[in-house]
Amino acid sequence: MLAISPQDVDSHERWAAKEGFRFPMLADVDLAVAESYGVRRRSSVKRTVFLVDGGGTVRHRLGADLRAIFYKPSTIVRDLARID
Repeated sequence: MLAISPQDVDSHERWAAKEGFRFPMLADVDLAVAESYGVRRRSSVKRTVFLVDGGGTVRHRLGADLRAIFYKPSTIVRDLARID
């Protein structure tokens, strides 16, 4: 599991320490990754969770229109279980 967002690495480190996240967080400050996954907006990104298989194929996508929405881990685990 990893997270990608447009904030810089320092911002990620502070947030991860505060929230107790222990997985990699990548900085997409130029929004190139957001652009390639089709979630770039003018100057931000649409919050989205992608479930990608070992071959690099996107198997499921969870998107939110509101910036503050996070998906509960149980939702992601349920969706992971559905992937063959």
